[in-house]
Amino acid sequence: MGSNKTSVVKVGLLALALLVGGCAEPGSDAPAPARLQVPSLEGGTPWTDLNPEDAPDDFHFVVVSDRTGGARPGVFSGAMPKINLLSPAFVVSVGDLIEGYTENQSQLDYEWDQIESFVAELDAPFFYAAGNHDMNNAVMARTWQQRFGPSYYHFNYKGVLFLVLNSELFGMVGQPDTPVPGPWQQSEQLEFVRSVLAQHADARWTIVLLHQPLWDAPEIDPDWLEVEAMLGNRPYTVFAGHFHQYNLVRRNDRKFITLATTGGGSSLRGSAFGEFDQVAWVTLREDGPVIANVEIDGVHDDSVSSSAVRQTLDELAAGISIENPVADDELFASTAQRVLVTNPTAEPMTASPQVQRNGTFDISGLVPVTVAPGETAELFMRLESDPPMPYRDLVAAGLQWTLTTSLDGRPVQFPVRKAVLPLSHHAIDTGEAITVDGDLAEWGELRFRASQQGDILSPELAAEDISFAFDVRESADHLNLAIAVTDDDIQHLPDNIARNQDAVAIYVDPRPAEARDRNMDIGRAVLGGDMEGLVGTLIGSGPTSEDKLLGFVAEADARSAHAITRTDTGYTIELAIPLAYLAEKAGTESWRVGRVAVSVYDLDAGDHAPVSLHWQPWRYGGAPMTGSHLFRRP
Repeated sequence: MGSNKTSVVKVGLLALALLVGGCAEPGSDAPAPARLQVPSLEGGTPWTDLNPEDAPDDFHFVVVSDRTGGARPGVFSGAMPKINLLSPAFVVSVGDLIEGYTENQSQLDYEWDQIESFVAELDAPFFYAAGNHDMNNAVMARTWQQRFGPSYYHFNYKGVLFLVLNSELFGMVGQPDTPVPGPWQQSEQLEFVRSVLAQHADARWTIVLLHQPLWDAPEIDPDWLEVEAMLGNRPYTVFAGHFHQYNLVRRNDRKFITLATTGGGSSLRGSAFGEFDQVAWVTLREDGPVIANVEIDGVHDDSVSSSAVRQTLDELAAGISIENPVADDELFASTAQRVLVTNPTAEPMTASPQVQRNGTFDISGLVPVTVAPGETAELFMRLESDPPMPYRDLVAAGLQWTLTTSLDGRPVQFPVRKAVLPLSHHAIDTGEAITVDGDLAEWGELRFRASQQGDILSPELAAEDISFAFDVRESADHLNLAIAVTDDDIQHLPDNIARNQDAVAIYVDPRPAEARDRNMDIGRAVLGGDMEGLVGTLIGSGPTSEDKLLGFVAEADARSAHAITRTDTGYTIELAIPLAYLAEKAGTESWRVGRVAVSVYDLDAGDHAPVSLHWQPWRYGGAPMTGSHLFRRP
């Protein structure tokens, strides 16, 4: 279904005749397409034909994608004047325009006012859609209703039906079985879809817009399958966002498109990975939409990336494998690490390594290597510390491997970032039961410190701005953690969730190695249920509203005890997790090794999003390490 043509045409601003809830069909007396007026020539002509690609019912619109989930300032706002240069009839969204995840009305008003100021720069009308960052709780839903009215709706233009849905009513991110609370019900949305499609059965095309790509999940939501059944055989195209990575799939012989970002969090590894800042420029022709994915510095058609290409590139990136032996001693002096470079493609591949972030040790022996199709090359690099250092005090280095090859005759070059860090099993001390009161006097000096950024892809932070120390101890019935945060500017926002202010994130994974060594991005980990297998909690610098994105938090808090105390230099936290609870997660009481990760969120006055400080490479970040954060029980 749909057109595969592409073209570049200069267009003027189209007059918009929208009927929300109605239909503006082209009249039967519409004029025939105009022919180009040219002088009469004898012989050859310096043109191909005189039938311009601008039929009366053709029009153009723009789709903007995720701005948040790690917004990069200036990208979304900077896209508005560039959209004006494209001169679309109107602009539509697939959601996630604000950071959200708060019940603080002042914060919500600030964020929505900011977005509306950006959108006000557009010459064309703008249509909102709700994403998980826009609508996560009842306060946010009511705020949406007060500002924008319905959270699902439709409109028509030139015989095309636009159906804007609220994906959060199908199920919230992290709680897929729970619709977002508020003034709307999922049953009403489904009935709305059924009614609108019946009223507009003769639409020449249908464009469906929603935030979550509900078809791209381990188990597809049955309500979404019902929507697909309602769409039936009519010609349609679906647009979504959420994953911050472009992907085109075909379902029901129709195009289902997940857009990349318009300023949202992204590794920006390039178009082949589907990671780029974009808007979709859509031309609606008689035989369907023609889609151009417009970057800041380029234009791509809708096959810029696909599941097959993405899988190959993921295999290429995974083909850089650094063996990370885990020692059992306390001091690091030197080691040789084996690096395997695998080429899964049908063409030669060159891998060129470069140290991009220095750690607290030296790296030598890195050389470029060219690998034949289907082959694996073996390299060795040497890591050294002179004088020897405690493993717990080492800070990760960052390597960038530039991979160069070709796919289907198309040159491809992209970076793969890897963390390098000598690893050890850190001992869990034993002791008497801890009084969970936030007073760390009974702990003595905390052994593990983070005064430098431990994750190679997270922002570098100044030690005088934020640092922390922590320790782990086992008593008869509990695993206990103590965290002392040094922060020069504590921001506690009671109506916000913990990770939108000063807070501490703690992850404990006692599962067997196969499960605990699994590293994936946090979105996939939540969606796939992997995070339900570990114990994780977010503890704010004071009482905060519930975080409903990470479904495991409430359970961990209910089964554990914690206390927070303010200090002259920041705040301290004590946490006690029952060993019986960890045994449930591990599947055995005799588990010996687990991952214990601590990181701190830091929000400074005047900022609207915190930054994170990690002790070691973040497990759910872009450059995780198998074997990091390992602790051994006594």
